[in-house]
Amino acid sequence: MSAVETHNLTKIYQNRHIALNGVTVCTEPGAIVGLLGPNGAGKTTLIRLILGLHRPSAGWVEVFGRQMTPNAAVLRCRVGYLPTAPRLPPQMTPITYLDYVGKLFGLPGEVRKPRLAAMIRAVDLLGASAQKLSGLSTGMLTRLGIAASLMNEPELLVWDEPTYGLDPEARRFTIDLMKELARNRTLILSSHLLHDVDEVCDHAVVLNQGQLIFQGTMGELKGRMRRNHFELQLEGKTKAIETARANVSKLASVRSASAAGPRIAIELTESKDVASPLAEVLMTVAEAGVGLVSIHSKGQQTEEAFLELVESDEARGFTRATDAKAA
Repeated sequence: MSAVETHNLTKIYQNRHIALNGVTVCTEPGAIVGLLGPNGAGKTTLIRLILGLHRPSAGWVEVFGRQMTPNAAVLRCRVGYLPTAPRLPPQMTPITYLDYVGKLFGLPGEVRKPRLAAMIRAVDLLGASAQKLSGLSTGMLTRLGIAASLMNEPELLVWDEPTYGLDPEARRFTIDLMKELARNRTLILSSHLLHDVDEVCDHAVVLNQGQLIFQGTMGELKGRMRRNHFELQLEGKTKAIETARANVSKLASVRSASAAGPRIAIELTESKDVASPLAEVLMTVAEAGVGLVSIHSKGQQTEEAFLELVESDEARGFTRATDAKAA
């Protein structure tokens, strides 16, 4: 049974705006899914439909094998939700707010009180537990929102831009917390910060203009883009580096090689096996008397893969509609 499954999910607002168009996704239990897409791609709409906050114009959403609707309160009790930059009651304190959230879930006092205390400790807000929320920083409010999303001990977490507006220290804390929490839960993480998704998630769903353009593992997302492109960081004399570049460009397995200072960008010819041609490149560099500082595959850059995927989808134009109809 899938944790979340959608079929042909479509949402049109007031017959004016198509937010989602025929989105079919499947999230297995225990997966950590990054929900990606440009602004206006439909990420927040998809989240709202998964939570049952909106009704779909067509298609359906199932959570844990049951259809999610605005009336499925029992089903929503199994989900923890964190909105972007949560707005919390300013006069409450972390203790009174989490106590209120626990009451909304119907938790009795003997369960609610120990749990909220544990949550406050877990998100490192013990020192601010009696302060009014109006005096807490953005990072503190986000951590409190995370604690609130865990009060019902959910099996599924849906977090929308959890690192939005955080300073580097708070962002690092939140990422580490996400890694810890995702060990025994299903997590759907919507974020425009691709580095965060790359660090936390093992699967990705990519939307563009309301349509699904990719669904798979993070490795598949990165590996399908420019997998034959590499960048070598070298050390040595400028003349020797240029000699290395010229010799590398003559190899039959190399399509192009360009130098920018101590870096050489290499594109190999299309091949399933890159180990052998790459070894030949490294040997050629060594023979030129140049030292190798580092090498990385440009195809392993999540941001580059994402941007190329979106650009490719937009370039298809009208064929997207015909492809969807054929499928």
